[in-house]
Amino acid sequence: MNRDTPFAARIAFRLPQSLYDKLERWAEEEDRPLANLVYTLVKQAATERERILERVQVQQEMKS
Repeated sequence: MNRDTPFAARIAFRLPQSLYDKLERWAEEEDRPLANLVYTLVKQAATERERILERVQVQQEMKS
């Protein structure tokens, strides 16, 4: 499988009903599917983590 194929990977997970309800309300408020909201949040979190790791790497290189 080509890793760059859009939406080729799938994931299933469980979460507390209270969190599901919050996410569902959020998605409804933004008039989008719940899956799209979760995808967007995960993508943003992964992007932010990459930025943080890059900053840490630069800081470590500067100390060396």
